[in-house]
Amino acid sequence: MSYYTNNAGWTAVYDVRVNSKTNKVKLVYKASLTQTTGIDWKKTKLTLSTGTPNFGVAAPVLSPWYLQLYVPGLYNDLQRRAAQGNAMRNTIQSYNNDESLKEVVVTGYGQYKLEGKTAGLQTINPSTLQQYTTLSQGQLNTNFEIALPYDVTCNGELHSVTIKDEEIDCILKNYAVPKMDKDAYLLAEVADWQNLDLLPGDANIIMDDTYIGKSLIDPNTTSDTLNLSLGRDKRVAVKRSLVKELSSLKTSGGNTRQVFTYEILVKNNKVTDVNLLLKDQFPLSTIKEVEIKLEEDGDAMINEETGVLTWKIDLKLGESKKVRFSYSVKYPKDKKIVNLK
Repeated sequence: MSYYTNNAGWTAVYDVRVNSKTNKVKLVYKASLTQTTGIDWKKTKLTLSTGTPNFGVAAPVLSPWYLQLYVPGLYNDLQRRAAQGNAMRNTIQSYNNDESLKEVVVTGYGQYKLEGKTAGLQTINPSTLQQYTTLSQGQLNTNFEIALPYDVTCNGELHSVTIKDEEIDCILKNYAVPKMDKDAYLLAEVADWQNLDLLPGDANIIMDDTYIGKSLIDPNTTSDTLNLSLGRDKRVAVKRSLVKELSSLKTSGGNTRQVFTYEILVKNNKVTDVNLLLKDQFPLSTIKEVEIKLEEDGDAMINEETGVLTWKIDLKLGESKKVRFSYSVKYPKDKKIVNLK
């Protein structure tokens, strides 16, 4: 006997394990599984699919869009009918909407009940779990067939299932936006991430066997690389300060001109070399009376549309470097700009 049910589901959960000495990153792909079918699953061989049947399979079709003139009585009647139709559609859709799993952080690898003469619960080494998982790819989804039998109770309890773990090729780099945050962040830049069969989910960041915090993996991107945030890196010092002697406020004629000069100091306190991606910005104006000029760019890469300045800085062990940039703002002296700093 086989049956279909809306009362079972799984979400992706990851462990990202980083070795800071070797700069190697291991991605542990897990599933947080639950079911409330009313039937306990005993020694079940699971197949976890990335398909989402509740989203429907019918492609949208455009209907003619007819404009109508406003007629008070008729308009109110049409509004009422449209509201009734929407309410009916919402009611129909609600029958198929099963409750999404809440965000869950699962630590450890759990225990799995095995067939055969082995009694009780056995702990399986994560490095050997991958041999129980078979990956099959279809046209629209990916299935993970797990040969290891699981007991899954029907009381809604969450079960952690490790699907696979593998070392991923990535480049570790540091990232800092000192205007927004005084700390630098460590990022893992993953190329060819499309081959990892990732789903959106929470990621536990574990560095040198120490839990650092929680991040998010979002593969719904068109970028060639996937950036995983591994947390704050206190060993890269960043300081941003206003250079007062090179900043000024002057009024001439009917205009006020302000000059802002900033200096950013970065230092590598790590035991390895650092590739740092540093960002800052200058303001933009959509007001005719307000003129902005980038006086000094500090050899940064400039995005004129967003006003973002980007530096790629290589730091040797113990090395420190400075960058400096300056911009001016001219506006009528009888006006005030509230968000200028």
